[in-house]
Amino acid sequence: MAGADFTRIATNISALNSLNALQKVNTKLGVSQLRLATGKRINAASDDAAGLNIATKFDMKAKGLGQVLANINDAKSLISVAEGHLSNVSDILTKMKVKAQQAANDTLGAEERKAILEELKSYNDQIDAEVAQAQWGGPLLSDRDIYFQISVSSAAEDTLRFNLAEAVFGVAAGKTFNSDDLGVRVSDSADAVVADTAVQYKAGTIGDPTLAVSDPADINSVLGELEQGHYTLEISTTGDGTNAAITARLRDAQGQLVTISATGEAGGGGDIGTVMNATSTGATAALHLGSGVTIDLTGLDVTNGQAATVTVGFDYVRGGSTLDDNSAARAFMDKVDVAAEKVAGAMSYIGSVVNRLEYQESSLSVAKVNTEAAYNRIMNADMAFEQIEATKYMILQQTSVAMLAQANMSPQAIMGLFR
Repeated sequence: MAGADFTRIATNISALNSLNALQKVNTKLGVSQLRLATGKRINAASDDAAGLNIATKFDMKAKGLGQVLANINDAKSLISVAEGHLSNVSDILTKMKVKAQQAANDTLGAEERKAILEELKSYNDQIDAEVAQAQWGGPLLSDRDIYFQISVSSAAEDTLRFNLAEAVFGVAAGKTFNSDDLGVRVSDSADAVVADTAVQYKAGTIGDPTLAVSDPADINSVLGELEQGHYTLEISTTGDGTNAAITARLRDAQGQLVTISATGEAGGGGDIGTVMNATSTGATAALHLGSGVTIDLTGLDVTNGQAATVTVGFDYVRGGSTLDDNSAARAFMDKVDVAAEKVAGAMSYIGSVVNRLEYQESSLSVAKVNTEAAYNRIMNADMAFEQIEATKYMILQQTSVAMLAQANMSPQAIMGLFR
């Protein structure tokens, strides 16, 4: 700052210094007033360039964490929907167990047991309805192809992926869950006889023939069961090169369901080389049917112009449990107990997922608060401090104006030399 020289009046250095000081005070007062008006310490990049860069990153992270917390809450709501419906299924199973216990009482006659059976059928339908109604932007329990991915942190790769239907009921993707999966389906009769179908092959090698049942309409319920992939096909081969036989049995917890046989004619050279994955005499193999009911034979070699006949017979089909007598009712009670364990396991799985989400929510809430605190310290104004600064600059503004007025008058003092 230049020193004042009162003996030279062409340039009023004192007034210029006062004016410069007043301009600086006005600038600082303007900054303080803007901070008080907006509540922000940084209102332009020039206020704190480095601080603005850091605060912007903190702000982005905090808002991202806020959305992650919203995602977690949505996921908890989604799972609560499934939990509510599973709870209803558990209640239904309890009622089914009570009715089965009632049916196990030999004081009841056939008509009374039939009435109980009809009530259990309605419970089957309600279980299917509960599963179908469990939806949140798509099926929750009935579709094993739908996987939910929940973002559980600000990192793009950090997600929680789960499929309620597959994880809860442990059945392959591409299928749907219903009361059959719980094994508590009831019906009027456990038996159904279906006509066999036979296919004859002449000389030559058959690549991939397919066998089908003659009257599919009679086994709709069986098709549904097979498509669920719940059965194991046990295959064995016996015989020699002149007369080979292959048998297979489809089994489940209720017993034998399907019998398959393939036999070459004696002396005709009708040797069966491979049926499914049974390849040698006396070999035994297992095939899990995952979709459809077609049965493929590969490498069936029929020679010397002789015919070979392959017969597939659905001789005994168990369509569901009955309550015909005390033993049947007690057997059904055991099935209900198994189903209840499945549902309890499902509820346990859901609880574990919710617990993980809650722990993650607690951790992210702390991280979000800390991030916002860091952003707040950099970006937002300390209102008490800025008020003090504004008051100081308003006083300095007043004194600067007063001193500027006096400096403007100082050159007149030199006029006394001319009197």
